[in-house]
Amino acid sequence: MTMRNLFLLVPVLLAGLAFAACGGEDATTPSGDSPKAPPSTEPAVEVTYDEHGDPEGIHRHRRWSDRVGQGAQPAGDIAFRNLKALGYTTVLSVDGAIPDVEGAEKHGLRYIHIPIGYDGVPEESALQIAAILEQTEGPVFVHCHHGKHRGPAAAMVLRICEDKISNDQAVHEMEISKTSKNYDGLYRDILAYKAPSAEKLASVKPLPSKVTPQGVRAGMVDVNLRWDHLKIAKESRWKASDEHPDISPPHEARMLWELYREMGRTDTETQAKGEKYLGILKQGEELAIELEKAIRASDAAEADKLFGALKNNCKMCHDDYRN
Repeated sequence: MTMRNLFLLVPVLLAGLAFAACGGEDATTPSGDSPKAPPSTEPAVEVTYDEHGDPEGIHRHRRWSDRVGQGAQPAGDIAFRNLKALGYTTVLSVDGAIPDVEGAEKHGLRYIHIPIGYDGVPEESALQIAAILEQTEGPVFVHCHHGKHRGPAAAMVLRICEDKISNDQAVHEMEISKTSKNYDGLYRDILAYKAPSAEKLASVKPLPSKVTPQGVRAGMVDVNLRWDHLKIAKESRWKASDEHPDISPPHEARMLWELYREMGRTDTETQAKGEKYLGILKQGEELAIELEKAIRASDAAEADKLFGALKNNCKMCHDDYRN
């Protein structure tokens, strides 16, 4: 081959190499399709686990289905990182505390806040929870504070709506989550829950990322209601009566101490009142815990004694902070 012919051949060889490098019409890609995008160079984030087998920062994590999971309140940046790595896109808090919206957003997670109490899932709250499925895309992680009672109940609202499980199955899954049977209202409302219509879901306004606690006065309204119920329970010697079959004495005691605990933990107005006030609140919580134990043990004499101590605790608070 002459030198001149070799020079003429070089462009042809280079064009062929370029065609091969681009793949031409790749045998694995149908003609006319866009070429596949190159793989991402960004490393995949792996889930890290603690010594209990939970994702770090997410105690009691349980994934029920493609779209519904639950657990305790996310603890710090590592928790949000792991939630993202697990594929969640939305975090629902049903706890009273204001959630860490900014911490979640750093990892591309949306927060929704629908606080509920331990006495049940109100119809309006249940409708808002169900509407999450319409207003968001992707898996939802549901949490309360400890991830045992309110969170699992809220997760069951999503399970009934999204995964079409039965009410009996939802109750069974609350039992798997170790939701205490002492929270009668949570079990009652999930057992009776029916998925809302499309019209009702469409009526729900955009859901909030955070809800400010209602304050001391609102909390005390609930405390007064429980106190009135406990007075009725005392008159019936700490047993359910025919006149008030809806009042369960041990449940009322439990609701009282949960209210005291939540007020002390989540309400900024309560915390601003200082250590003495918080101490009275803590003492009330501890007395109500012991009252529940006495009622469940059918120890009426001890229950009477604790009821009197609780009454004094209320009076001490009223003398210093209300009267």
